[in-house]
This record gives sequence, C-alpha cells and structure tokens, in this order.
Amino acid sequence: MNSGKLTVIVGPMFSGKTSELISFVEIYALGRKKHQVFKPALDNRYDASRIVSHTQAKVDARAVRNPGEILALLHGDEKAVFVDEIQFLDLSLRDVILTLIERGVNVYCSGLDLDFRNQPFPTTMALMAHADEVLKKRAVCHECGEYAGTLSHKLVQDQQVIDVGGEDKYIATCRTCYRRLHKAS
Repeated sequence: MNSGKLTVIVGPMFSGKTSELISFVEIYALGRKKHQVFKPALDNRYDASRIVSHTQAKVDARAVRNPGEILALLHGDEKAVFVDEIQFLDLSLRDVILTLIERGVNVYCSGLDLDFRNQPFPTTMALMAHADEVLKKRAVCHECGEYAGTLSHKLVQDQQVIDVGGEDKYIATCRTCYRRLHKAS
C-alpha cells in the first residue's frame, strides 16, 4: 500500500485558504472518491456543520472537539480527509494525520500559520514540517490594497490568541502596513 500525501494550505485571514480546501474537496466529490471533511467545533462562525469560506462557498463537515475524534468517525475506506482551521486543534492532530498518511489516505489541511502577534501556531507549524506540499496564500492588504497580505491584524484590542472571528475582528495586511499599525497601537 502506498502512503498518502499531506497538503497544508496556510496564510493570513481572507487569503482564500478555505476556498482552496473546498476546491480539493470538490475534486474528490466529482471523482466519486470517498472522503470526509472535518472542522473544529470551536469554529461556528458561519455554520456548525459545514466549512464555509468568506465568499460563502460551503461543504458539509463534521465538527470535532479533539483530533482523536477524526479517526473514530472514519469508515476506513476514505481516499482523502480534509481538515479546516487546523490552528484551533491541538498538537495531537499531527499524530492523527501521520496515522492517516500511513494508511494511504491523502490529507488536506488549511489554517492560519501565524497569529495576530505574528507568532506561529504550533499545530500548523508541525503539520507544515510533515507536509508533502505547502501552499502559502496571500491576501489583498486591507490597508494599502496591494496583493501582499501575509499577516493578520486584530482590530479588537485584546490579547486573546484563540478568538474566532471574521471581518468583525481581523484584517489582512502586508508587512509594511502591519508594522505601521502595530507602532500606532
């Protein structure tokens, strides 16, 4: 049996990570290949039982509170597993995904690589280290309008790192605008 492959899609808020993940889900669906989609239960911004992009593209998903639930919910004949918002799941996700890859399952994950403080999310970094492919997305900077946004800036003035939100709490920025915004705050 061949090993599966791990693809990790990362970038700042509003860079199209979830949209990219959904496009991979659609490829498996069109090919009528068995797959399952998962999301952290914590992320209920748009829908509790679907992953939803900021552009409102959606796909059914199973919400999990911890990574171990993923293995328990699989039927065993899946060709691919998809996990959105990996930064909200703990580091045990790495072991779950490595188990799936050894079983020959292709795994696609998406999530933030950096928090609003410009610090790496541990789960995302661990998965990137094991990835066969890392797709780094950019966003349009909400400040200058350039397609150079690689960072997420938090609009609300608290230091809570795990804080689910969208345009109500975050913007994407380029490095120059991020630096300027953080000097001003």
